[in-house]
Amino acid sequence: MNCAKIIAAISFSAACFGLAHAQAPSITVDPSRHGNLASAQESVAQAYGRISEAQRDNSAHLGGHAQRAKDFLTQANQEIGLAASQSDANQSEAVSSAPPLSQPVAPPAMTGANISGNWTIYAYNVSQPGSSLKEIQISQDGNIVSGTFHGPHQKGHLQGWINGNHVEFSTDTRDVLTFRGEVTPEGMSGMYGIHGEHAPWKAQRN
Repeated sequence: MNCAKIIAAISFSAACFGLAHAQAPSITVDPSRHGNLASAQESVAQAYGRISEAQRDNSAHLGGHAQRAKDFLTQANQEIGLAASQSDANQSEAVSSAPPLSQPVAPPAMTGANISGNWTIYAYNVSQPGSSLKEIQISQDGNIVSGTFHGPHQKGHLQGWINGNHVEFSTDTRDVLTFRGEVTPEGMSGMYGIHGEHAPWKAQRN
């Protein structure tokens, strides 16, 4: 084996090692600045969660293919985050080089769907097979949402915001749950996180 092939083999091994130790995807992109990229990250995290369920259902006997798919999803999630960071850097450079405006221009007011009311959340468990029901009551003041949360093992208040059809809220409970998703004609759906793990959720208005 010549020197070039040895270097290529070492580089490939290092890349595989990095993927094998990748972390689960998390939502790092600000949806108010990069809605499409944030939605892409949510899709990646949802796919990662579904593959994890498949591994549990099959006792992880999937020939390593499922784990490699999860590793590539983690890498894709990181690239999406880097794309958002690059866009922010480009916008900062454009603003700094732009000529001063004669009068300040106010940013457009955010508008969001009305999600006030009582909802039932159907959420997949993050650490074991199956799902659970959670009840929430939401009050909305403009783009700010607040209310109460009642799950199978804990209850408390919640708070968050809505921007267009994108919604995000967290529970004020012992184990904090953060729900991110989209409002649709059928309800709400997305991914939620707890202790760094993520799983899909959907909600229907009562």
